[in-house]
Amino acid sequence: MNQPPSNLQTPGFAHYSLAWSPFHTTRIALASSANFGLVGNGRLHMVSLVPGPSGHPILKIDNYETQDGLYDVAWSEIHENQLVTASGDGSIRLWDVMLNELPIRAWHEHTREVFSVDWSNIKKDTFGSSSWDGMVKLWNPERPRSLTTLQAHHSCVYQALFSPHQPDTLATCSTDGTVKIFDLRAPAYVPSGPNNNFTNPMSAAVLTIPASAGEVLTIDWNKYQPFTLASGGVDKIVNIWDCRMIKPGELNQVGGARETQLFGHEYAVRKVQWSPHRAEVLATASYDMTCRVMGDGRLEADATDIFSTSLEILFDYQPITLASAGSVYTHECKRSLSNPCSTEVPLKVTLLTPDTLAANWSLHASDIWVSSRYLADHLDLLGLDALSEGKPAGEKVRVLELGASAGLPGILIAKTFNNVSVVVSDYPDELLIKTLADNVARNDVSGSCVAAPYAWGSDPSSIIDNNGTFDVVVGADTLWNPTLHALLIQSLQMTLKKSSSARIHLVAGLHTGRYTIQSFLIAAEAAGFDIESAIEKEIKGPLEVVWDVNGNDDEKDRRRWVIWMVLKWRAQSH
Repeated sequence: MNQPPSNLQTPGFAHYSLAWSPFHTTRIALASSANFGLVGNGRLHMVSLVPGPSGHPILKIDNYETQDGLYDVAWSEIHENQLVTASGDGSIRLWDVMLNELPIRAWHEHTREVFSVDWSNIKKDTFGSSSWDGMVKLWNPERPRSLTTLQAHHSCVYQALFSPHQPDTLATCSTDGTVKIFDLRAPAYVPSGPNNNFTNPMSAAVLTIPASAGEVLTIDWNKYQPFTLASGGVDKIVNIWDCRMIKPGELNQVGGARETQLFGHEYAVRKVQWSPHRAEVLATASYDMTCRVMGDGRLEADATDIFSTSLEILFDYQPITLASAGSVYTHECKRSLSNPCSTEVPLKVTLLTPDTLAANWSLHASDIWVSSRYLADHLDLLGLDALSEGKPAGEKVRVLELGASAGLPGILIAKTFNNVSVVVSDYPDELLIKTLADNVARNDVSGSCVAAPYAWGSDPSSIIDNNGTFDVVVGADTLWNPTLHALLIQSLQMTLKKSSSARIHLVAGLHTGRYTIQSFLIAAEAAGFDIESAIEKEIKGPLEVVWDVNGNDDEKDRRRWVIWMVLKWRAQSH
């Protein structure tokens, strides 16, 4: 596909579900409804990527109209051109994309809206449906009636999913706040009770998980770990469940071990889905209008990094941020530093991306920016080995990182070079500095690196201490706010050692804006610094050009380049 992400708009129809074809990587189906599914028609959109007139791929859209809203869609596992939809009028329809206009088969057994359909990837001739009528039904596309009916819940069943590991295991979630697992080999009914009688018998689940005090809107099976489920709902929380305690043949068990809870959404979680590629990564979508890629709680998950890498591989689309608040980012140094003053590489650094107090969100300190990674990948350009060789015995090269956020360059410097003393600093926000300090400890560099709060323009004595000012000051994506340039320059004046060998290295993504970067360089020169070099560098390639404020670039180019600026004291200024 290797093209920038394409936007698909369907005016008047809100999307409820999308499904990738299991046969064609360039084909997806969208189920949508007019008026957000409250009233009106539905539409099935068949979207394909096909060669355009110029040879570049373009989107081709075929529409199939329905008289009621569509809430879900699932591709057949046995026929590459067929798919099934769930409708607000209680019907289920089978479509063939090679035949226009009308479905090739329809069933209407549910008495209320059908909210989900799922095609088994093991029993490939079987699909299931769930409805607001509390029923789950199993179907064969060649049969005129359902194969099996489960009275799964007394209230709406939002989703029913076949296990990708056991062919006769199915999970459901409901308005009643439970997740249930059914063994389809041994259908049975719950003994009579207050809410269960002869005319309305409840099907017996092998396990019922009291998942939430509110509605559970979505579930998904982990693709690699049998009997591991994720659920999400109105309580805004994503729960990970270990259901291995199920005993074969024993019904009506209650339990499920909650392995972890994932927070962050501000409104109900509408959809969860595990990665098909990594066992510990899942994606979520919420009514807070955000989609998130999360790790399931293990430190090595690195979910946002995976998402960013996917954008690059699929669409040649360079992200400018690599991680967001609360996510884990792992970086492996790719440069070979041969000087004996440095340790052997590659080296791995694992970081938790910090969050900040609400009052400090405008700092944008809760991200790891691509310029930080570029700086971390090119530590040899800092000249630390040469500085170390010029030091008296026992004296270390002093390095300061300003606006460190998670501390990627500074921590990697401490881990890579033997004769350095590093301070990673950022705004005095309690959450931010705690995470930064934890990252230092997590990467075992506490002996040569400390995290310190420091507000630009303020007295730097707390970070200078008795060790003096710094031989090297670094910063990544610190120029984006022009109103802070004066404070940043004051900090550089107060922290950089008054030495002809002392240097400032600032790396800024071109997305900062050419005139914003140029205004900083002009102000820095007025403050007594010389611009030793300013080079535009291609992030993913070898190209380099001399900085030009009048350079011509589009939005895509701005994501592909950084500016590496080296500043030093003007000779008469020290």
